[in-house]
Amino acid sequence: MADDIFLSGLGALTRRRFVCIGTAAGMAMFAWEPACAILFRHPVERSMVRIALPDFLASTPADAEPARLISEVIAANLERSGRFVLIDHAAFGDKVTNFDVPPRFPDWRAIKTAALVIGRVTRQPDGRIKVEFRLWDVSEAAQLIGKQYFSAPDNYRRIANVISDAVYDALIGENGHFDSRSSPR
Repeated sequence: MADDIFLSGLGALTRRRFVCIGTAAGMAMFAWEPACAILFRHPVERSMVRIALPDFLASTPADAEPARLISEVIAANLERSGRFVLIDHAAFGDKVTNFDVPPRFPDWRAIKTAALVIGRVTRQPDGRIKVEFRLWDVSEAAQLIGKQYFSAPDNYRRIANVISDAVYDALIGENGHFDSRSSPR
């Protein structure tokens, strides 16, 4: 956790450890070992979700830059959250080339992918971009989310943050904190 304080030989001082230290100090004349000592030796590890995020597809060469940037921001957000392991692109057996065709799930299972995010960026006649994405549960071969957003091309970061929040919420069950405002229009 970013808020943790590190103590020499004791590791991070989390809220749980702080409570245990306070409880232990108050009960020093009694037995100290049982519950609190276990926390010092065995920190709780959260499970990490293995996720694949191929580069978003670009409908035209002019859409390639926003597609690449959106993919990069989503990947960075999910990786920094500490809750996801991003699978290296070199391991992808299924090269996503068509947004409208379901993925080949056996290929993704072979590299132990739990979730897959695919997307597409399409330039609109009015100059805006349409960003579509789908989140797939690979083990169930089922789509969890399918959404689209319209925005100015220079608003790519905001769209990526909104998508990151949706993925985080669907897979972790908690609200993501990547976008601080409501959905883009």
